[in-house]
Amino acid sequence: MSTPRTGDAPSGDLRGSPGTEPLVSVVVVNYNGGADVARSIAGLLADREGPESEILVVDNASTDGSADQLASLAEGEPALRLLRSPTNRGYAGAVNVALPEARGRYLAVLNMDIAVTPGWLVPLTEVLEADPDCGAVTPLILLASDPGRINAAGQNVHKTGLGFNRWLGKPRETAGSEPFLVTGVHGAAFVIRRELLERMGGWDETGFLYHEDVQLSWLLRLAGRGIRCVPASTVSHDYHLSMFPEKLFLLERNRAWMLATNLHLPARLALLPLRAVSELMMWGYCLLRGPSFLRAKLRSYRWIAANRSRARARRQFLDAARSRSDWQLLRGLRWSYPIDQFLTLGRERGPSRRDRIGR
Repeated sequence: MSTPRTGDAPSGDLRGSPGTEPLVSVVVVNYNGGADVARSIAGLLADREGPESEILVVDNASTDGSADQLASLAEGEPALRLLRSPTNRGYAGAVNVALPEARGRYLAVLNMDIAVTPGWLVPLTEVLEADPDCGAVTPLILLASDPGRINAAGQNVHKTGLGFNRWLGKPRETAGSEPFLVTGVHGAAFVIRRELLERMGGWDETGFLYHEDVQLSWLLRLAGRGIRCVPASTVSHDYHLSMFPEKLFLLERNRAWMLATNLHLPARLALLPLRAVSELMMWGYCLLRGPSFLRAKLRSYRWIAANRSRARARRQFLDAARSRSDWQLLRGLRWSYPIDQFLTLGRERGPSRRDRIGR
């Protein structure tokens, strides 16, 4: 993965607690998070049931004053540190800002609108401690609007690179209580081995935003590491399934980037029939949503065409790190599509309430 850039060094006082090394470094990414990020941090600070941990909040050049509020909060909390990125580097880029500052054996990554439950880290770290072949774990993510229903139990990753929330809207009981293998982590909340992420060069921040959790999941599979959902650990997420043109552009260009960089030509050719189905579905969706979505889809093709040389270099880098073949990577990924999620997005009209992208 791309090496974290050193030019965007975090600024501000770092107020980590000296002495005992934390088992977990919790990284919260903030961009104009306002009350959401304040509630998330309050919940983390109130959790006294988990392992020794530190909290690193990375602010992506917010303009709403939330970074200053977090700085004031950190003044009186030794376990909380604020890292300011001078530019908005996206979700993965913000995690790369925190990576060299983290001291924990494990790195827990959270959206700014995640609310944790007491002791949420305990089952996650127990699975990682017990299974050295497990590279990352994700808690059971519940809907904040209806905690009895699931936002995601990890992701179902499709062979063409699409990623879907596993069991979205299903009752909480669907997940059971025992850990189980999944094909992808969910970016809103997961825990990964810090040393493993460092060895992979950090989190690939090429895509800026969206789809980076699918890319990380593919790379973990290439490295021969398993991914598990741990239902004994729950968090809630202020989630609403939504789409807007800039999100679609980023999702589609980042998906194409991942396929171009993670797979060699024979595997990409073998996937062409299935990719044609995915492309037809995406074009049909864009046609339904209108000209702005059609233009976004076209932009994704132009971006990939303009970055062919970068894709080749990235593929060579990954070849040196992989322990599985393309065919081993693809085995076990999904063939089917969650039609209910497509229908929900197809019924959406007007501007999205979730369009909060900042460059």
